[in-house]
Amino acid sequence: MTHYGLQSGRRAGCLKPRWLLRSVLPLAALLPLVGCGGVQSEAPVIQYDVALQQFLSAGRDSFMLGRYTVAETQYRKAASLALLRDSAAEIAESGYDLAVAQLAAEEPAQAHATAEKTRRAVALRGGRPSPYLDLVDAAACYRLGQYGQARDLALAVVQEAGATPSARGGASHDASALLLSTRAALVYALVADQQNDTAALARVPGMVPATDQRAAQVLSPAQALALRADQSEIQALVARRTNPTEAWKQAEEAANLRRDSGNYHDMARALALAARSADAAGRKDAAQALWTRAAQSAAAQGGAASHLSSALAAGVAGAADSMRTVTPDDANAWARAAGGVTLHPFTEDAPAP
Repeated sequence: MTHYGLQSGRRAGCLKPRWLLRSVLPLAALLPLVGCGGVQSEAPVIQYDVALQQFLSAGRDSFMLGRYTVAETQYRKAASLALLRDSAAEIAESGYDLAVAQLAAEEPAQAHATAEKTRRAVALRGGRPSPYLDLVDAAACYRLGQYGQARDLALAVVQEAGATPSARGGASHDASALLLSTRAALVYALVADQQNDTAALARVPGMVPATDQRAAQVLSPAQALALRADQSEIQALVARRTNPTEAWKQAEEAANLRRDSGNYHDMARALALAARSADAAGRKDAAQALWTRAAQSAAAQGGAASHLSSALAAGVAGAADSMRTVTPDDANAWARAAGGVTLHPFTEDAPAP
């Protein structure tokens, strides 16, 4: 998960190293500063800077370990400290991180509520929420079946990413905008596919920006894989009803790229899309195999592999990849589509319901 850390002020004299501070010390502001030979305290603003970064860092560490509820606790502490400081930027950062953790913890309703609260708190202080927050909210609304709102949010993200000038950020800014708008276009396509809205799907290719070579050169390997996977999955969603064979090919390509990047949540979703496409192309045998693979991967997503997948996805582009659209219910549905396969072949014998 990407954090935008605050820069602390310069310490004077023989102040204690920042890493020794373990908590906020609100009474320190009442204590006089003395010479290096006696008891000494950092300025309150530095203490709060350190405390905020400790909460955010602890939240990130917990998230990377798959301890999402612990991460939520740390991000809530960061958000409370941001409110204390009346800082729109810090509220935006901590609120966004909290929403990501809630979505990863299978709490889309809470993630949606956090996104709305964060927007209000930031706007109240004259700030502007990050479009990444809208993207996480769009994913939460998609999970909740609030398709209209999910589509509106995704479209707004695409428009904002394309309208933001890049003069200050150069190629790096263009790369971030490319990742963001492509991922938002994918959310839009997923919603349109769920609603069987062919007119909306036909508009998706125009929403996907061309890959600028200057921007592509600054992408990390993980970001480049994520971008290619998003593009392939979008092509599969758009083609599924008109050219299922091509959609099958693109969906499998997306699944392979997700596997290579360690993003197993999105991989399972792409495998299910490949299964639907293969079935539409008349390849029932291939579809059954793909349904089985998607179901068994989704069923295993409560373990360590799932946690690593979420952590990697969250670091690709400010958690823009951390959509968590696959649920245990999907695993059961996909198993039934495969003809009632065993979800955990190495731990149980009974077929899936």
